[in-house]
Amino acid sequence: MKRILYILVLAILFLAGCGSSFIFGNEEAEPRVPVAFTDYRVPPNFVPQALIITALGDSLSQGLGDTENKGGYVGRLASEISDWPGVRGAIVENTAKAGRRSDQLLAMFQKGQLTGPLSEADYVIMTIGGNDIMRIVKRDLFSLNIEAFADELVFYENRYETIFASIRSINPTVPIITIGIYNPFSLITDEVEEFDEIVMEYNKSMREITEADPLSCYVPVSDLFIGNDNLVYHTDFFHPNSKGYDLMTERILERMEECGLSFQE
Repeated sequence: MKRILYILVLAILFLAGCGSSFIFGNEEAEPRVPVAFTDYRVPPNFVPQALIITALGDSLSQGLGDTENKGGYVGRLASEISDWPGVRGAIVENTAKAGRRSDQLLAMFQKGQLTGPLSEADYVIMTIGGNDIMRIVKRDLFSLNIEAFADELVFYENRYETIFASIRSINPTVPIITIGIYNPFSLITDEVEEFDEIVMEYNKSMREITEADPLSCYVPVSDLFIGNDNLVYHTDFFHPNSKGYDLMTERILERMEECGLSFQE
């Protein structure tokens, strides 16, 4: 265990030295962005409309690392949805901010800051949890232990459930798409099995809470970011690059179809 944690510490220090940050960033979210649209087909009994996608969470929803400046997976998803039959276009209401943790997201609900963006949303999409884990890594950098992550998971699960309940109190019928987290340290070493287990447990909790809601869909992405053989990481060695966001978008669209949250023909 000590050897594994020692390798993890070295990996963290390496990441911190190579990139601007080894947490999920610290930049402000982008403003609301309209997505252009052109030809569309109107299916029976459907009134053409511009769909609103409200994004919640951290730097992954903000799109940090996207060198093509397409808005990360959120912008790409909006572009794809705007081409669906019967859709006039898609508008992104992006409330995400890099570095945000689940307690900070929950505080936004408690302050009423998300009522407007959620009440008008046709889809809600969320990434949250990576910074909860990284807070422990930073706090206990030289004395890491598995128990600390397990203890935090109990609180994280409670916050995650409360976030879901808060969304539903504002918009009872909106489809909610949640995205799991991945292990960026696999880019440095494949020996940190404990950290893989931590990520797996957090993803398991996210999935169970999401699937308890019949109008929600969980999207796993951890397998997309094992190492960097597919060149999916940004130069900060932590966030996805444009290709990484392309793969995330493809996975999200696949899962939306499987969950029945897509109305493509």
